[in-house]
Amino acid sequence: MRYMLLGFLILYTVSCSNSGSSIFSKNTLLFTIHQERDVYDQSDYGEPPQFAIWLENKATGKVKTVFVTYRTGTGDFEGKMECPVSLPAWIGVFRKETGRKDIPSIRKPADMAVTGATPKVPDFSTHVTVQANSQWNYYVEVNVSGDYTPEFPALQPDGTIDHQGNGQPSIVYRGEITGTPGDQSTPELIGRTEQLYISTKINPDLKGIRNAKDVFSKITVTCIKGTKKID
Repeated sequence: MRYMLLGFLILYTVSCSNSGSSIFSKNTLLFTIHQERDVYDQSDYGEPPQFAIWLENKATGKVKTVFVTYRTGTGDFEGKMECPVSLPAWIGVFRKETGRKDIPSIRKPADMAVTGATPKVPDFSTHVTVQANSQWNYYVEVNVSGDYTPEFPALQPDGTIDHQGNGQPSIVYRGEITGTPGDQSTPELIGRTEQLYISTKINPDLKGIRNAKDVFSKITVTCIKGTKKID
């Protein structure tokens, strides 16, 4: 019996190895984004956007940050210590992921392994390793400061001032992807956050969102076999 069991395990291992779908193997999700400089140049500050990417495991609901721009990930904003309305949906994810109740700060930043400088080049890519054949929801949140519109002005009709210089609030894209090599996905815009206060909920009302939705002209996620480093 012992030899029969050993033979079965060997056969099972070889079979999984040959099929490329072993439950123990891992693959890579590659995120590729193209951003339009002429869009964010039109804002009052002309700065590249803050953005974050995260995964949500369909089976467990567990979340994982893939990338967040440095300023939001560290709270190190020019002229102010923090900006809670920068990427508030991601802050909700950050709290769920870490168990913290605050927001990232210079003293207590997000994990530096997922924090990176705000890219100023048109094309940006990052990647993460996942279990083979696993199923995920993925999210991309993006925000350009000072991109005011009549619906999101610097000064509200009641006299309230947009002290954070937010303008149009962050917008959130959502898509689905699996850890199966060759799978590819493009997300859809599903909502926004709030202009004047931190809210981690995604508001589906996109009225008044104008050029904010043009900052990222292309977002693609592709699953690549294996875990080798991607240049």
